[in-house]
Amino acid sequence: MAHADLLATWEQAGLYDPAAQHAPDRLALLEYLHAEGFGLDDMLEADAHGRLFALAGDRIAGTGKPVHSVADAAARFGVAPAFVQRVWRAWGLPALGDGPVLSDADVEALAVQFLAAPVLGEDNVVALSRVAGTAMARLVEAEATAMRVAVGDTDLGVSESEVATAVAWAGVANLVPGIGRVLDVVHRHHIGATRNFFESLDMQPQQPSVVVGVGFADLSGFTALSSTAELTDLSRLLAAFEAEATDGIHRRGGRVVKFLGDAVMWVAPTAVQLAQIAQAIVSHPGATEAGLAFRAGIAWGQTLVQDGDYFGPPVNLAARLVAVAAPGEVLADPVLAEALAAASIPFEPSEARRLRGIESEVTPLRVGTPATGY
Repeated sequence: MAHADLLATWEQAGLYDPAAQHAPDRLALLEYLHAEGFGLDDMLEADAHGRLFALAGDRIAGTGKPVHSVADAAARFGVAPAFVQRVWRAWGLPALGDGPVLSDADVEALAVQFLAAPVLGEDNVVALSRVAGTAMARLVEAEATAMRVAVGDTDLGVSESEVATAVAWAGVANLVPGIGRVLDVVHRHHIGATRNFFESLDMQPQQPSVVVGVGFADLSGFTALSSTAELTDLSRLLAAFEAEATDGIHRRGGRVVKFLGDAVMWVAPTAVQLAQIAQAIVSHPGATEAGLAFRAGIAWGQTLVQDGDYFGPPVNLAARLVAVAAPGEVLADPVLAEALAAASIPFEPSEARRLRGIESEVTPLRVGTPATGY
């Protein structure tokens, strides 16, 4: 189609107004999308959703054109439509409507859940789907934050140009298929690492509980700092903390369970590793440079492992101990005394105290001299 005919078509469709203030920019966007192979119907649909500028990037980042209904997918794999919806919502996605709402890729992904259901049970499949959805949501939010900071043109409000935003978003979206491959490789390596970790623990076959060390550490004084410091400085401090804590925990054979703002929870297979990690974290150099200090609480015992998290008395005790620890201090469950002594890790009894949510009075151990660095 000649260029003049394209202009007339876009104008008649309401996509282009040559008299509009930003007409040259809109024309450049339409020409870019046409060159990328998008037809009038594609453009009109995207414009109806206010995302004409994102059409090219959305095609790359999306899973494909919806061609299957929920009923179609359910019938194909012999499951109830309600189970399709349960898995989809567990992924953290809005409930599916009627008509074609699933792409071929969507159905292939759902098929993995349906095939796993007879082996794991529907409830376990939904629980695992929920963990995956939560992890993906956090990853995408981190990606979006990094993208807004590093590639400002992906934000139409920043670029003030539809075509500049379209090109920038398409460029970033080209990373999405590669990120999928990265996640596959990392997932496979974590399968091995997790298997090795659990094999090192005292656990009974087919039981969800393990005997493990649990630790919490947080930044003393962070709340006060967050009310006065620049947000960019807080961002750098938290990023440094997460990087150093993750490296320090994994280097000593532990596993990060989760970060909770300015706090981290980890588990370790032995009391010695548990204490060494705590000692290393409380000497985090970035905190000292910022005028802050870490404190930690550690405990030992049988815990329930569920959906990638840990529950039970040792978790509660470690969380309570960190809450009463002084800056730079590691407070430990008294049951760790024998293991710490055997490893020549210095400690001394602290004063007995009542801890919120703990029925009996606890006399925690104040553990040694903080290690230097990670």
